[in-house]
Amino acid sequence: MKAIISLEGLLALIHTFSLSASNKRWLGEKLIEEAHAEEAKPAHISAGKFYGVWKDEDYPELSADELAKEI
Repeated sequence: MKAIISLEGLLALIHTFSLSASNKRWLGEKLIEEAHAEEAKPAHISAGKFYGVWKDEDYPELSADELAKEI
């Protein structure tokens, strides 16, 4: 089961902890580092997304060997 957590609720939970200013800064920096790392990763594109993109009704479907020869 997936849980849905609002960011405001999460922030309210964090405020219930008695964190010092340095703890809050550390937490913020870690979140920013993770966000930068996630943004730097290339997006995964599934090959299945391209299935049938080059399909042409005028030509019969080719086997992998025939397709390799065409390329």
